[in-house]
Amino acid sequence: MANKCISCNNCGHTGWSKNRGNFLITIVLAIFFFIPAVIYEIWRRTGLGVCENCGSDLVQPSNSCTSNRPSDAGDFIVLGVLGFIGSIVVVVIYAFFNTLINGGPSTQKTTKDYELICMTQGLKHYQQQGQYPMLPNGVETSTHVMGVCKKSKDGKFKAP
Repeated sequence: MANKCISCNNCGHTGWSKNRGNFLITIVLAIFFFIPAVIYEIWRRTGLGVCENCGSDLVQPSNSCTSNRPSDAGDFIVLGVLGFIGSIVVVVIYAFFNTLINGGPSTQKTTKDYELICMTQGLKHYQQQGQYPMLPNGVETSTHVMGVCKKSKDGKFKAP
């Protein structure tokens, strides 16, 4: 992991290392591709890192640093938040283009929809006549209405 005390073989600097790569690349990856962003961030943090002075990766461990450098664990929190926001952005973009291509939700009614409308009208009709739950001939009202509304093409209840 970076943030280790190193000695640079390129410029001779002794101090704390920094992560390889660029955090901006991690942010862009996190917005659009969360898993590659995590892999890239793990790669950035493995090894000793690069020289803080010249950016060279020709470094070796050293014990010469006197102070403790704070952890950069906050980068992982930022990465997670950006990944979450990125996934929401991708879903919104997908929904937008899906609506644009397919024309939005269908308003065309199916046979089931017409049957339900017909049944609702039929039950209201018999309730207003006081013939609910049984018709005068002894047949259950809902069974009779279901039979009349079966395969309804317009959703209108036709009372006998």
